[in-house]
Amino acid sequence: MQLTFYPVDLPCEFDFTISRGTQTVAEHVFVELTCTENGKTWTGRGEAAPNAFYGETRESVMDFLAWVQDENILQDLTPFDIQKFNDTFRQFPGHMPAKSALEMALYDLYGQILGQPLYKLLGLDASRIPRSSYTIGLANLDEVRHKTRIALERGYDILKVKVGGLEDLDVLKTIRAMVPDSVTLRVDANAAWQPDEAIAMFPQLADLGVEFVEEPLQIDTPLKERHRVKESSPLPLVADESVHTLTDVPLVAEWADGINLKLTKTGGITEALRMIHAARAHNLSIMLGCFVESSLAITALAHLAPLVDTLDLDGALLLADDPMDGIRWHGNQLFLPTRPGLGVVPKAVGVPG
Repeated sequence: MQLTFYPVDLPCEFDFTISRGTQTVAEHVFVELTCTENGKTWTGRGEAAPNAFYGETRESVMDFLAWVQDENILQDLTPFDIQKFNDTFRQFPGHMPAKSALEMALYDLYGQILGQPLYKLLGLDASRIPRSSYTIGLANLDEVRHKTRIALERGYDILKVKVGGLEDLDVLKTIRAMVPDSVTLRVDANAAWQPDEAIAMFPQLADLGVEFVEEPLQIDTPLKERHRVKESSPLPLVADESVHTLTDVPLVAEWADGINLKLTKTGGITEALRMIHAARAHNLSIMLGCFVESSLAITALAHLAPLVDTLDLDGALLLADDPMDGIRWHGNQLFLPTRPGLGVVPKAVGVPG
């Protein structure tokens, strides 16, 4: 297989702020794997979404991909060698965004050559996809009101609200006052709170009808404190920043009610599948999540959506202009493409392919 890759800037529609900072442009890398099978040339696509919180940048992704290219790591692999691919790359720790993009492209080729969308090859029922949330980032109250009005105009009735600022309760009260009772609110602290702060917040969040709280505590919070917070919470707790790969699942099961899977953390679709099965064995709920990403990465993970309980796959909805055509939206309900493979194609001039 031949590997090519190139940087892509994905501007956000609005400044996107969480407790760790503000993002205006997602600096990603698009990957293409090309091969010849049955006398035809095929191209599979993937997207690397590096995140500084996990020690990755666009430069680190491109350096790793350049090394893969220079060392001909993919030379003897075919689109049907997904197990061999993962065995090979397991020898090189880290580099999860790049690995995810490569495996994404491999699955895309696999489905294209067999003429079926990935979810069908996995035996999944596309009618069993839960609705996804739409994210309201940290902002002042005027901006929060503006973004909430836009969300309602676009038909979104599940809102995930980023917290971890000084006005958390005011923000949530403002949103709750603006939306009908039928609108579901979820809260994501992105590891911002101290234990006592979280315990004080939980009853008030419950009074506002919040469904669950995602990653409430700072990453270095001791396990004993996590147990105390879990016992004090009237709301389910979902682990995100604390769970990356399969071995993390039993660890977070001690204090969380669910996990949030992202391809940038898992390193690919195969690991995400393994984690879904492990989470079920530990009676954990499962969410599929994302960063600000194009429809390429979002659609890739969405093929696993029939297996999970909740979705937060709105990353492409947060872009000023999505360069890829993949999943389609009707309010908070997403629909998988029926094209083979990942079913994603470029839609804008200037995007190779």
